[in-house]
Amino acid sequence: MDLNTVYIRTAKGEAELGNEQLSLELHDILSRVDGKTGVRQMMQGAAFWSEETFEQALNELLEGGYVQTLSDAAIAAERTAAPEAAPNSPVEAARGAGKSKFADSKRTLIASVLFLDIVEYTKHPVADQFRMKEDFNRLVYRLVQKIPEDDRIIIDTGDGAALGFLADPEEVLFVAIKLRDALEANGHKDYPDLYVRMGINLGPIKLVTDMNGRENLIGDGVNDASRIMGFAKGDQILISRSFHDVVSRLSSGHSGLFKYQGVHRDKHKREHEIYEVGGGSRAAGTAAEDKAEEAIRAERLAKMKAKLEAEAKAEAEAKAARVAREALEAEARKHSQAKAKVEKPRSAPRKKGRGIGRRVAIALALTVAATAGILPFIPLEFLAKDAERAIADKTGETVAVGSASLALLPAPKIVLKAVSIGQDIKVAKLTEALFGSGLVRIDGATMGQNALPGISNWKALAQKVELENVALSLNGKSLAAFGGEIDFAEDGAFRHASIRSEGMKAEIAPGESGVDIVLDAKNWKLPLGPECPWSEIHARAIASGNEVRIASIEASGYGGDWSGSGRISWDDGWRATGSLKGGRLDIEQLLPCFSKRAQLKGALEFDAAVASSSASFSGLFDSPGVEAAFRLKNGVIGNVDIAQAIQTPSPGGSIGGETRFDELSGKLSASGGVYRYGELKMTSGIMKASGEFSAAQGKLSGSIAVFLNQMHLPLRLDGSLAEPVLR
Repeated sequence: MDLNTVYIRTAKGEAELGNEQLSLELHDILSRVDGKTGVRQMMQGAAFWSEETFEQALNELLEGGYVQTLSDAAIAAERTAAPEAAPNSPVEAARGAGKSKFADSKRTLIASVLFLDIVEYTKHPVADQFRMKEDFNRLVYRLVQKIPEDDRIIIDTGDGAALGFLADPEEVLFVAIKLRDALEANGHKDYPDLYVRMGINLGPIKLVTDMNGRENLIGDGVNDASRIMGFAKGDQILISRSFHDVVSRLSSGHSGLFKYQGVHRDKHKREHEIYEVGGGSRAAGTAAEDKAEEAIRAERLAKMKAKLEAEAKAEAEAKAARVAREALEAEARKHSQAKAKVEKPRSAPRKKGRGIGRRVAIALALTVAATAGILPFIPLEFLAKDAERAIADKTGETVAVGSASLALLPAPKIVLKAVSIGQDIKVAKLTEALFGSGLVRIDGATMGQNALPGISNWKALAQKVELENVALSLNGKSLAAFGGEIDFAEDGAFRHASIRSEGMKAEIAPGESGVDIVLDAKNWKLPLGPECPWSEIHARAIASGNEVRIASIEASGYGGDWSGSGRISWDDGWRATGSLKGGRLDIEQLLPCFSKRAQLKGALEFDAAVASSSASFSGLFDSPGVEAAFRLKNGVIGNVDIAQAIQTPSPGGSIGGETRFDELSGKLSASGGVYRYGELKMTSGIMKASGEFSAAQGKLSGSIAVFLNQMHLPLRLDGSLAEPVLR
């Protein structure tokens, strides 16, 4: 068979190509044929068919009547005698037999392009693929058939379609939403396997005629729609920045329909600003699945933690019992040896150390009695005095102990209550295990801010210190309680510490340049400053001398990402400096952390430097100095309508309304509770504005210059954050 002269007709084949014996690729090739296409042309781009296997497949199709061979003469005669054969698929049928008025005009058009892709189409069996494609074609045809043919062009892509809309851009949005709603109707039971990714772009295209004589779309408008579609999930509609900027202004009802998804980078390293079209059940379903998965993960972690804690507790109790037993045996041997010695006369003076030996003997006797089940808990006054001297020696502070007792079960230990160390540390309960285990437990403690610098000079209280329910009090404000463990070497050198509170964990260990600190937190509120939760924070710091250097901060929250660094020192008062950057932030989520009165929406980027000094640690966060450059995109300023203020000025000034903008940028300088905004620039369609203002104690003062149609219109800003006034 000479493949250069053989043509095929697919009229019957298109009606019956649900045959599972036909391969997907052959079906895909045939589905693109207009009825009279050269086999050589069809084979272009075929990945799995050699010339021999393709010829064999054609012979089988010929025998079944799915295709027909035509000579060049027959083709030429038929083309002059009869009209073009009908398009072979509902998607292409939606275009009709004619061509657009723009076809082959070589004009560059601005069109809305909807790119559709069936999710995991090639992973389904061939029979299911045919059924899915038929359902897809039928849905698309039903949605576009009422749109005039001159206003649209439909390209079948095999596992999807590309739809070009040459008129109203809202039409492509409505088609995408209706397609999503049709797929998700009845809980997706009507189309259980058919999930479609959708991407919409507004950009330049050209209409050309391909090698099969059909219209096709080329240009960045199509390419970008395909790439935006590639970022979508099943039944998700994503749109480009260019399409959003046009459609969002066509109707006030569109303002809440789109959600900014940030900047995405495609495989060619090109960046695309993406918006999601809201509605549908995909977002709710995904959130529910994520929540269920998170609950399962949390339950597993809780069970694992409980199991590990139980094993650790059992091991610790066994070790304590073994150590106590060995110590008792050793002390008993010493006691027997002491009896063998010749006793000195009772009138002899008492030597130093006699009291300590007697106390040890009492403790041992009481321990033996407790082991026999006689005494479980014994208050001993002399232990309090010994503990005061021992703790004072290690801390260099004045120490007072309210009461002391010897607890014998489950393992012998000394319990101190109402312990004060210096003026700023109060401990409700301090427990020290006996017989050389080297463990001290501090439970229910408060520390004042003046105690922090002095702790670094303490000698180790024990080889291991456990903390539970410890709170830091700063200027009368108690921060969230924390717990943890601190480990020391036998010579008293610090080895490691682990501090934890709700949502936060910090690991502390000696490093080359000082003490390394690594902090990780999720869904955590910073202990000082604005009380706002963060999705995730990872920070690394180095403490040395009288300072902590924050090497890096990486955080996420409020829809975006944060990064920064800083330094805190306390050699002469407290000082802090640092830098902080943020991108893709939802200002509407973030703003309530700083102001309950201002109303603002948009995607925020900023680069800030922060500096603060205070006599107290907590004072660093009261009113820090800030210098920042910022930029907001695609947002709304609430309670301010600049257009109304210049179009219908009022003697009392313009109050209320809103101002939408494409971009708002400027610089912020904050110090002593006064916020100054300068170098402000705003664009909103054909309107531009610039200005500056300050805010102090909620009061506004400033000026704005508006430029519209070559007119310069000055405005004055005053009033308050809750009720700005333009005059």
